[in-house]
Amino acid sequence: MRYCSKCLMPDTRPGITFADGVCAPCINYSKQMTTDWNRRRKELAEICDKYRGCNGNSYDCAIAISGGKDSHFQVYVMKELMKMNPILLAVGNIDWTETGRRNLENISDVFNCDVIALNPNWHVTRIMAKKAFMKLGSPTWYADALIYAYPYRMAMKLGLKLLVYGENVNYMYGGKYNKETPSAMLQPLNDVVKPIDFNIWCEDGDLTPKDLESARQPDIKECETFGLESIYISYFMPWDSYHNYEVAKRWGFKHLGHEYAREGTIEQFNQIDSIGYLLNQYLKYPKYGHASATEMASRWIRVGLKTRDEMIPYVKQYDKNLDQGIVDTFRSFTGMPVREFWQVMDKWYNRELFEQDRDGVWHEKFEVGVGLMKK
Repeated sequence: MRYCSKCLMPDTRPGITFADGVCAPCINYSKQMTTDWNRRRKELAEICDKYRGCNGNSYDCAIAISGGKDSHFQVYVMKELMKMNPILLAVGNIDWTETGRRNLENISDVFNCDVIALNPNWHVTRIMAKKAFMKLGSPTWYADALIYAYPYRMAMKLGLKLLVYGENVNYMYGGKYNKETPSAMLQPLNDVVKPIDFNIWCEDGDLTPKDLESARQPDIKECETFGLESIYISYFMPWDSYHNYEVAKRWGFKHLGHEYAREGTIEQFNQIDSIGYLLNQYLKYPKYGHASATEMASRWIRVGLKTRDEMIPYVKQYDKNLDQGIVDTFRSFTGMPVREFWQVMDKWYNRELFEQDRDGVWHEKFEVGVGLMKK
């Protein structure tokens, strides 16, 4: 286990690469300093000119949103700067925070946009949350699959040829498909939704392929045949999640702090739509030795808000904390007894990074910012 010399991202993140001790996200972020953003903004304007008004007074593009800070920024760019008439496509939550629900309402209100939202099937989502937790250690696999599949499918059903996403996750934060591209067509391959044979979910007989069809991503050929063009805003505009937060606040976005204080993060404005959803984010810690605090600290370091040394104590303090509200919400929704929950959690700890004491408590074998400790 080694850490980036500039930020606090370890090389245990799946697909991440390093060059001369520096992680790909830091390298890629630094490229923004020399990118010709005026030229790229003109490229975005040309794309928008191609589709603006293509359906008369109806929608001329679709934007995939959650209602969060980045969603506010995306809609701000497309509606206010590019003067498009978008339809906003969202996937609802089973356990909305009140703040998240209000932010989604706000994005519709303040930008004067219609929203079409897919509200997940509670029965299927409950079964899938438990199955994916036990089989993959990724309890939000089904929810994330919906989030990726639904906007593509709905945009085509509406006859819209332009679909807009926020950032290229692999390029911005590290992953296998680490290539800067305006096209979001390969987005489903970014490892957020691990490619799994859907038949695996139906082996117990409690689900059928029909139950899961809405989570099936249309293939690239289908999208190309339709003529769908999907793009990342992050290719055309400088992408900084903290800056997006500052912009979003000017348009009415609210952070979670007035409703709930999460125990395992260093901020209250990222991924705030659901509490139970964050179990998936926390599971990066037992698997890879980093979670929300590491990711956000690394972003702040890259943009110059904090130094690496300043953020190490915060990552040490917060990253290992599994918020009790996350546990309670997930267990309540899935019906998992507390003993079964922790038995499954134990299965996902990486023995190279953690050791378990005689009472079952896990302890790090690494030091944040340094790596594995010598015995």
